[in-house]
Amino acid sequence: MTFSGPATRPVEAGPHPEYDVVVRSFVSVDRNLAGRRFPHALSHAESSGIATSLCAAARACRFEVARTGELDACWRSNIAERELYSRPYLLDEENHVAIGSHSSVWLAFNDVNHLSVRATLPGLDVGHAWDEVSDTDELLSDALGDEIWAFDAELGYIMSDAGFCGSGLAGHVVMHTPALVISGLAETAFKRALEAGFVVSGAYSGIAPSGGALFELALPRTYHDPERAALGRLEAAARALADYERRARTQLLQRNPWDILDVVGRATGCAQGARLVSRDETADIVSGLRLGLACGLLEGISMATVTDLWSSLRGRFAEGCRPGTAAMVEAVTGQQHESTTDEPEAALRARALRRASSGIRFSQRYNDV
Repeated sequence: MTFSGPATRPVEAGPHPEYDVVVRSFVSVDRNLAGRRFPHALSHAESSGIATSLCAAARACRFEVARTGELDACWRSNIAERELYSRPYLLDEENHVAIGSHSSVWLAFNDVNHLSVRATLPGLDVGHAWDEVSDTDELLSDALGDEIWAFDAELGYIMSDAGFCGSGLAGHVVMHTPALVISGLAETAFKRALEAGFVVSGAYSGIAPSGGALFELALPRTYHDPERAALGRLEAAARALADYERRARTQLLQRNPWDILDVVGRATGCAQGARLVSRDETADIVSGLRLGLACGLLEGISMATVTDLWSSLRGRFAEGCRPGTAAMVEAVTGQQHESTTDEPEAALRARALRRASSGIRFSQRYNDV
């Protein structure tokens, strides 16, 4: 079984705020039902009863709902790579997924709390993501009927971890800052964000001059600001870091362009010529291509298409769904693929990358540099 919604599909080309640096914005709220034990303490019968109630409310709010055990293996891998659900969550065949058919919202049930309402949007758009999450929270509250959320006048919404009681809000942005990494300024830039109270983590381990520089800037969970005020602080910090990244790009191109040109050139060469590409190597190649587009060095492909390669090419092409590899390659490249039975996963990934990047070229200004 598969179904589709904005959250499960590649990003559509178009103007996304700060998209040259901010890859995506994520917002979520968690809720627990009043008078029920938290998920870690539930019996199987209690867990099933809560899931049934929440799934019924989700269907009433026009969500596509299914048990994880009913999902197609390749589609399940796809939503894991797009970071909608964790792999442990998807491996439990009794869990449920719920995808918004007309919004970028999705739901998780009986994970850390009874319900998690989540949304992600491309670029720096935490305000819009919050609107979608907040609207969905209200709709689900109405659809639950007699059930109400656990709430205390002093503590706020009750969470399974007492330290997180309050609004139940979580938010982060994923930022691509290769120029800061190449110039050696990333540590200083993100240290300031840490000092301002934000949480910073690397989305990939390969944070090196190759350009694989994805960072997550997140709100701390133990805060007491109103939701919009907290998200406004997050947006302001992300915007400042985006400006810092752009200044680093400009300085590198003016003072020592060879570093960026080499990173971009090597990424383009690997994308268009490599025959074996590992999952980890994909992150660096795509990062180099994205850096080239952001700097105006490359042309012939959209930023959205390149960015989506991070998710689509990280998928395990051979993960229990060998017949689906052709479909995955076609989804990335838009071209039909004929696979041989002995073609390794790294070769399939390289083939998809070659086809996706076939139209990329250096802009005329830098073509002979």
